[in-house]
Amino acid sequence: MHPAKVNTINTLQLIADLEAQRAYEANVPIANVPSELVNQWFDDFYHPDSDWYKEPFTNNELDVLGEFSAFYDARVSSLPDSLDEMHECYQWKEVVGKA
Repeated sequence: MHPAKVNTINTLQLIADLEAQRAYEANVPIANVPSELVNQWFDDFYHPDSDWYKEPFTNNELDVLGEFSAFYDARVSSLPDSLDEMHECYQWKEVVGKA
């Protein structure tokens, strides 16, 4: 499978899984998991303007990813900095559900 698709799927799965987020925090204690989740999506793995990125996705998949990204982006500034607080945050619960 194309690396862009693998990274996108893996990132969405991590965003959608609160227990995986806790495991990430436990296994990588130097990481700020809330920041990592934001950076992985917006900086590392979602590049909708890149032809290389778009190559493995259908137009419908790209539309869905774009909707998710806009939804996430609209809430990102209101997310707390700690994972415990983030898991209690309504906006994060919305993002998790959308993922």
